[in-house]
Order: sequence, then structure tokens, then C-alpha cells
Amino acid sequence: MQLNEEAREFLDGRGISVREWAMYWQSGDPEWHGDACGCPDDRCIGHHHGADEPCGCIRSLIQDYLHEHA
Repeated sequence: MQLNEEAREFLDGRGISVREWAMYWQSGDPEWHGDACGCPDDRCIGHHHGADEPCGCIRSLIQDYLHEHA
């Protein structure tokens, strides 16, 4: 699965590549297997939030990533 435009822009705005995001959340695997919204849970859209809503997970999880890469 590929990240949607909103997730890519969100990460790009923080200087994080899709590959870096995937590797961090997937134990070094550079291919993204999470949901299109950027959540590592591949069931996020429709479960954690609606398809027309922003993903709260990526906005929360970014803090963990940034803390590790500070």
C-alpha cells in the first residue's frame, strides 16, 4: 500500500521520507504495509477515522518518531 497525498505531505513537511517512516514502524522494512493515511495499522481508515477525516494516529505517532530522531 502507498501513503496518500495527505500523509506524504504531512511527513514531507517534517523532513521525513516515506521510506524512513516505513522503516521506523516496520522493523527496518522499507515497503509501507500500514494504511494509506500513515498509520501502521492497515485498518485505520474506516476504523480509527473516516475516509474523509485526517488521521489522528500519524499526528500522534510523529512525536515518537521525532523523539527517537532528535
